[in-house]
Amino acid sequence: MAVIKKIKILKNKVTIFIEGGEKLELDKNVFPNFYLYVGKDISNKEMKKIETANNASALLNYALKLRQKSSYSEFKMREKLYNKEASKEQVDNVIKTLKDHGLIDDKQYIEDHVEYYNSLNYGKNKIVSKLKENGIFEEKIEKVNFPSSIERKKANNILPKLEKKYEKLNNAQKKKHIYDAYLSQGFEMDLAREMCEKIKQTSSKEENKKLESDFDKAYRRYKSKYSKKEIKSKLINYLASKGYKISDIINMMERKHI
Repeated sequence: MAVIKKIKILKNKVTIFIEGGEKLELDKNVFPNFYLYVGKDISNKEMKKIETANNASALLNYALKLRQKSSYSEFKMREKLYNKEASKEQVDNVIKTLKDHGLIDDKQYIEDHVEYYNSLNYGKNKIVSKLKENGIFEEKIEKVNFPSSIERKKANNILPKLEKKYEKLNNAQKKKHIYDAYLSQGFEMDLAREMCEKIKQTSSKEENKKLESDFDKAYRRYKSKYSKKEIKSKLINYLASKGYKISDIINMMERKHI
């Protein structure tokens, strides 16, 4: 038996002082559920009930604080609660309470996050990946609709920004980087190729200026290290890897007398 020596009520907790120096800190919402007063003898059985109720309340409060800061899928919330070394029964009870109050709802979570990711112009594949990272299972993701019209609209939204980003590259390099950017943003390959066909091509005059600039930079890098034959080979390989036509590279070498 444990005898209550003193009860101290604070803003968010109640401290029960037990004879012998022990003390029990209760959540303020737990205290009224038990008939506790100074001088009362608490049996081991009742003490266990109090501790169980207190742990459950602390776990729920933790979940509510998490939910106040951000939304969670059921899986991720369970993960957080299990990290607190809670039992399955405790976690199930907290999840049920959260669901009953509309604080955990995977369907709504998916709708909200798809809308948010669409606003960021993420493609389908990136959205699916994000949902999986956030604890949404495949069977729920399969029910999400990704209209082709919306995917194409998002792809069109980001094309001007991508063209601006890679405007200093030659046509071939620009197309490659923009194609890779679309894939990285989560768009399907067919749509990425379709968008690349819309890229504004630089004129042959401008393209030749870029070739000459890249040619001169590469030549300065090679001229003191390699023989004339090696320089030619390296120039062709390097500039071809950047998307320039070999015939244009050779013409440039002839113009430069290399």
